[in-house]
Formats: sequence, structure tokens, C-alpha cells
Amino acid sequence: MTSIRDLDPERDAEDVVELLFEAFPNGVFSRDAWLHRVRTIPERAQQAGWVAEAGGKVVGNGWAFRTFFSEGSTSAQCSVNVRASHRRRGIGGELYELVLAHLQALDATSAMVSFPESDSGVTFATARGFREERAEAESVLDPRTVEESSAPDVDLRAVADIDPHLAYEVDIGATRDMPATEVIDEIPYDEWVGHVLEYPFFTAEGSYVAMVDGVAAAVSLLIADEESGRGANMFTGTQRAYRGRGLGLAVKLASIAWAREHGITQIATRNDETNAPMLAINQRLGYRPAGRRVEYLRTLS
Repeated sequence: MTSIRDLDPERDAEDVVELLFEAFPNGVFSRDAWLHRVRTIPERAQQAGWVAEAGGKVVGNGWAFRTFFSEGSTSAQCSVNVRASHRRRGIGGELYELVLAHLQALDATSAMVSFPESDSGVTFATARGFREERAEAESVLDPRTVEESSAPDVDLRAVADIDPHLAYEVDIGATRDMPATEVIDEIPYDEWVGHVLEYPFFTAEGSYVAMVDGVAAAVSLLIADEESGRGANMFTGTQRAYRGRGLGLAVKLASIAWAREHGITQIATRNDETNAPMLAINQRLGYRPAGRRVEYLRTLS
């Protein structure tokens, strides 16, 4: 018998992480990292979550919250995941009804969900009025296969060795130009610190900034779990005025070299399917295609 209740982060963390590994096979997850993510979503997002439990084990979860980095936004983010072993029993539908009720309570005008593209996921989303809005190419790299090094004339600094405000400025500046369903207007510095610098898997030693005349021009932010050997490119971007100089390639190569030297055997990344320059860098470095991450949007009012 399956029951559905409110999410209890401390109680449910291990089970939810197992569920995430099944739903997002190239992800980097842990109990501490997931709890950190839950706790750093600001109160203004009005986050709510639920789990489906069977035999004392979480077999599904759903969550929803208001978009919180876009000024004046009336949209919301949501998700429903159910273990493959427990699908086609109505669990996902029950969780979605709770999600939808919360979205309506938020007076959200639209809802967005992101998931690795699959027949079951697409069928579930489209049956509930969601339609594909954009997609990202997922890919993975074994850093041990990369022999190329950063150009010696690029001034590279590890994030651990600089004023973190420099990393913040280039991260936010480049993020604003990133293709997105919901444009990010601003991330307050203290919230950026919580989401990036204090994230348990973030490695300031393996993340790099390219400096040009005292300006942080490009950045590569890396998360890494040395115990499992898995990592992911949290973000790589270049300020608009400094593009076309190979700086994005340089910072990414620096992060790859750090990962290789610290036992990381897989780095996952996602890039908008229209971001030709970054996709070309990934192809050059040997990233292998690993599916599509799709964003589906539903208008609510």
C-alpha cells in the first residue's frame, strides 16, 4: 500500500537521493548536498514537497516553488518523480495533483518542469498540458582522455585564490546571456554564496576564472565528488565583451585538469541546444552525448 505525505527533509533525504540517481543517472548527489539545496531555496519561493511511501521506503516525490531569481516573475518550478518499479499505479498522478494545488495557491501563471527526455516522462507531461519549451544537450567526459592544456598566456586563477566577488560578477554576467525559459535577472550575493560556494560538492580549487586587465572575463565552476569519481560542470561562461578569445575553453580545460588530477573519471554537463560555441568546445574536448534534458512549460492562467 502506498501513502502520500509532506516531505520531511531529514527523514527522507537518503531515499530521495536514491530516487534522484534513478531519475538523473549522470547526476552528482548526496544526502548533505540535497539537504543543502533544499535549505538554500529562499523563503520567498514558498517551496513545498511531498513523498509517496511504500513499505517504509520513498518511491516517489513531488515539489513546487515560485521562480525566485527573476524579478516580478509569476512562474513556478515543479517536478514529479516515481521509481520505475512503482509506475502505472497512479502515484505520479496523485503527487501531481498536490503540486498543481500548490501552484494554484501561489497564483502562478505558468509552471516549468525539467527532466531527462524519455517516452514515459514526455507522455506524463503532455497528458497534463505541458509542452516542450527548450532543450539542453547532456554530455559526459572522462577527463583522463583530455590531453589539451590551457593556453599559457591566459591569466587563470582558482576561485579559492581570488576575491569570490570576482567569480560572482562573471558568473552572473554570463548567466544573464544564457538561453533560458525564465531569464535570471539577479542573484543576491549572499544567496549566490549559499548556492555555489557553500554547496557541499563545489570545489573552489577546481573552479577557475580567466582575468583580463583586472576583469574576471570567464569562469568555469566545478562540482566534484572525489569518493565516487563523479563531477559536473556547474557553469561555464564568458562575459559578452570577452568572447571569441578562447577564454571559455581555457577555464574549462583548467577545471578538467584539476578533475583528472583528483581522481574524477566522469564530468557531466548540460548546454542549450542552440549554444553552438559551447557545444563546439565540448565536442573538441571529447564530451560524449548522453541524451536531452528538456524543459516543458504549462500555462496555468
